[in-house]
Amino acid sequence: MWTCDRPRAEVTPGFLLLMGALFWLDEGVGLLPWGALACLLHELGHVAAARLCGGRVERFALSAVGAELTFDYLRPLSYGRDSLVALAGPAVNLVAGALALAMRWYLPAAMSLGIGAFNLLPVRPLDGGRALYDMLAGTLDADWAERVSTAAAGCVVGALVGMGAVAAARYANVTLLLTGLWLLVKTFRA
Repeated sequence: MWTCDRPRAEVTPGFLLLMGALFWLDEGVGLLPWGALACLLHELGHVAAARLCGGRVERFALSAVGAELTFDYLRPLSYGRDSLVALAGPAVNLVAGALALAMRWYLPAAMSLGIGAFNLLPVRPLDGGRALYDMLAGTLDADWAERVSTAAAGCVVGALVGMGAVAAARYANVTLLLTGLWLLVKTFRA
């Protein structure tokens, strides 16, 4: 029997809407190509680390929140290896951002550093939240790790929503508010 090892790929309407909005907001500044490159480097960091841990990409989706990867492993990962895979994406962004900064390419540096730093927030759909859970689950029991990581995520998300509401009211910029609300839904969904 023949099987295909290629990952399932999906592009959602939300991704197309996101790209259209970003293209419109870009106004010729050049954020979109540098942001796309930073996101690509980020995901390639995850892929490289997953492959080192014996995994392969099972699903690749482009959605309204960017790229989402699902990996399939031959055996379950330890908390340490799962953290390695989670933190590989932000690590690649931070290294690429530092290199771009050293070469005085300020826009690519800002995009890469921003994406890397954002993904380090301790909120579960993000890489930092996954790493926080792994660290806690390695020392506490899984229920306590879940409670503590959810509480930390709640504090961070609450601050983002609050700052986003202020930015929306004061500057008519809803980006941070929408990001905070998306993270709120992802963090506390059933």
